[in-house]
Amino acid sequence: MRALSVLLFYDCIYPESVGGVEHRNYELARALAARGHRVTLAGFAAAPSCPYDGVEILPVGPPGRLYSAAGKRSTSEAARLAAAAARIDLRPFDVVEAANIPYAHLPLLAARCRLRGKPFVVTWHEYWGRYWKQYLGAKWPVYAAVERLSAPLGTRALAVSHLTASRVEARRHEEVRVIPNGIPAARIEEAAAEGRKETGPPLVYAGRLLREKRVDLLLEAVAKLAPSRPGPLLTVIGDGPDRERLTGLAESLGLLGADPRVTFHGHLRTNAAVWQTIGAARIAVQPSSREGFGLFPLEAMAAGLPVVYCESSESALGELVEPGIHGISTPAQPGALAAALGRLLDDPEETHRLGDNARRHAARFDWSAVAAEMEAAFLSLLAADS
Repeated sequence: MRALSVLLFYDCIYPESVGGVEHRNYELARALAARGHRVTLAGFAAAPSCPYDGVEILPVGPPGRLYSAAGKRSTSEAARLAAAAARIDLRPFDVVEAANIPYAHLPLLAARCRLRGKPFVVTWHEYWGRYWKQYLGAKWPVYAAVERLSAPLGTRALAVSHLTASRVEARRHEEVRVIPNGIPAARIEEAAAEGRKETGPPLVYAGRLLREKRVDLLLEAVAKLAPSRPGPLLTVIGDGPDRERLTGLAESLGLLGADPRVTFHGHLRTNAAVWQTIGAARIAVQPSSREGFGLFPLEAMAAGLPVVYCESSESALGELVEPGIHGISTPAQPGALAAALGRLLDDPEETHRLGDNARRHAARFDWSAVAAEMEAAFLSLLAADS
């Protein structure tokens, strides 16, 4: 088998930034390196490093502010990434891969890879379409047009879910292969087992604190559960521009204070710490209105937790979590979410059954299998060009 030199290009790099795409890139790089390839993670970082044999971090600039004060992706950071895409040396790499987000870098990488005869793979984590209107308001047509014009770029497009693949296929007029995100299943199970030695709040959420994650809906559901259930109920892992609003809401709902019902942990420094905290809970909750894949739910499933999630046409979670098998889906209403959580809290046997199913299902997404799929996609492109 040919050993490849692969560039994974994105604005954020784990662990300086904690989010789904950067986490995916970091773990994918590690898994590809274990298969004998050399992988470079290029993005905004403080300094070069080699976290694992065969994995190099290449800074293209210092870390910046990813989100604006309004909690939206920064346009200036997207422009800065595009400038980095214009100057990065592509000669050492056999294959270049980039996430579709934040779009501005794609035309430059596509043109430069085409000139050098290098395969350029765009992995689509989400395709928003008219959701831009809900996200941005009046200026949404500009961003929707940028997304639409970006869809044909790249030698090959991949997607992490069938929902996103179908939307990109409509613009590329060709089949888009689905290669899901992955998890280090054994490492998660080991850390979660440590977490189970401590009893934490029964409910857990992990992720960036953004408005579209609808953590406010979860807090309102917990407030409905609290009067009849003593003690801590919810652990929130993560940080983001919506944290101040959410802590204020939790306080107004009576969930904070001398006997807090909700604990905001903020950003935990290691994956193991996150997985241990998840393992101490019994039920994972993802109320988000928009999920291109669902990395936190998948990690929670690997830890043996069922997932309760809220329905949304912009969420691919239904592909990952089958209601009644691995968890529960519910309308995006505080009362409906509270009722679903209450049923599981009152039924340990059902919680255990769903959690066992979830753990077995999650094992299929181990990075060893996902990296093999990515390797095959890269090698097929190189074979087609030879």
